[in-house]
Amino acid sequence: MRLFGLFIFILLPIFGAFSQDWRGVDVSFLSEMEGDGVVYRDEYGVDIDAPREWMAEQGVNLVRLRVWHNPYPNLRNSWLGVMREAAKWDSLDVPILLDYHFSDTWADPGHQVIPEAWEGMTFEELEDAMTCWLHCTLEALNVKGIEPAMVQLGNEIDPGMMFPHGSIENGYGSLSQLLNAGHGIVEQIFPDCKVAVHVSNLETAPWFFEGLSEAGYTPDVVAVSQYSKWHLQDLGDISDAVASLSQTTGAPVFIAETAYAWTTEWSDWTDNLWWVGDETPGYPFSPSGQWAYMQALNTALNDLGPEVCLGWCYWAPDWVASQGPTSVEGSAWENAALFDFEWGALPAWEVFNAP
Repeated sequence: MRLFGLFIFILLPIFGAFSQDWRGVDVSFLSEMEGDGVVYRDEYGVDIDAPREWMAEQGVNLVRLRVWHNPYPNLRNSWLGVMREAAKWDSLDVPILLDYHFSDTWADPGHQVIPEAWEGMTFEELEDAMTCWLHCTLEALNVKGIEPAMVQLGNEIDPGMMFPHGSIENGYGSLSQLLNAGHGIVEQIFPDCKVAVHVSNLETAPWFFEGLSEAGYTPDVVAVSQYSKWHLQDLGDISDAVASLSQTTGAPVFIAETAYAWTTEWSDWTDNLWWVGDETPGYPFSPSGQWAYMQALNTALNDLGPEVCLGWCYWAPDWVASQGPTSVEGSAWENAALFDFEWGALPAWEVFNAP
């Protein structure tokens, strides 16, 4: 009986740490939008003087920040910029998720380009460089008293990361070694911080994490992207896939990226990613349709419970058209942001405070 009590005592903090209901935003464009002169407005048309504080008031309880190593020209999200942004959210007591791309540019299933500074290294040298960088950046946060809630090692790493060294073309061994090493650094500096590994969709996630596990690594959190445009559309299928993935991996699932369009109109001349025909049946591309879709997704995931699903993160709600109406290098996400073409808040913000 005493041993059983001790067993429960040990397990409670573990399960408590995973008992989250995150409704997050990836606002990695926010400082860029502010620099371009964007002034967001609330649902009444009143200027939002402090957008981060306003988002927190809407119910945002996690912020995801993209991290590139040495960003290509015209890209943001260098470490110093991320540090400044993290400090602003930390002052609002909003938990932080750091999304390390391990690249100088966008990392996704079609692009896993090793940072230029690490090109030509052996695998052992690359591992040392990666862990050194992780240690230095996380320790810089630690010195400032900022503790992230979660660290994501790699971004949509279905084929691996930091090619060629972390590619899974010849198996998961090298990738597993890199992730184990990175996990160890996070755990060393922030013992209570969760480590996530992120892939691009729920359908390929089972075989990916099975292969990774067989090679000797399972993350604390299984992170996936889920966009109805490219991935599963039926909400019941999404819920079932999340539950199955959590059961097979033994880890909670987090929807690290999701979004839904509110119109098929344009505000600049940059090609938009969401278009006619991408709608989920029953959810038109309209402000009310966007709200209804996000409300239904939130309910479906919330019903699974925090041990199965830790919640979701809306990708780029801040990325409005900021370069002018004729820009061909503006926002490809303007019709899937959570602000309209006049930069006014859309109804879907209500979902962050939904019961």
